Amino acid sequence: MKGIALLSGIIGAAVVVSAFCVFGPGRADATEEQVVVIAPVQPAYARQIDVAFEGGRARVGLLDEEAAMEFAERQPLSIQLERKPERIVVAGVPDGVFQGTRGGVEAPVIGDVVLDVQAKEVYICCRDMDASDGRVLLGHVTSGIEPLSRMDGAFEAFAMAAEDL
Repeated sequence: MKGIALLSGIIGAAVVVSAFCVFGPGRADATEEQVVVIAPVQPAYARQIDVAFEGGRARVGLLDEEAAMEFAERQPLSIQLERKPERIVVAGVPDGVFQGTRGGVEAPVIGDVVLDVQAKEVYICCRDMDASDGRVLLGHVTSGIEPLSRMDGAFEAFAMAAEDL
């Protein structure tokens, strides 16, 4: 019985402390709108790569361990990219990459690197996109999306491991 009374007291104290922290002293009945800012959590990237192209430089963080390790074995790497409406497509991705892969990205945002199983493309989003089945998030352009987005047509890029992880 003492344990239940002690637990009730602790819960009651936590509620009072929470009200004090949220509303401030003497403001538990405050009618002002409270604004809570939630900052996005920066994901831990398995590998970061620098991409150089005629129009500038970009840095890409890779989320997928397997993709990061495969990249590490092939660097430095020359990549053919093509600017299409709403995205920059990585050319020459073998069909085997898309087999047996299930999508999990709800709605890609600008800068996301996405493997699209249905379209059989790997691309960088140049605008926020609607949710669609069959997309796998591979990483995100952490800097340099502006010069990438300004590129036009087909172009070559060189990728190498970022030096300052």
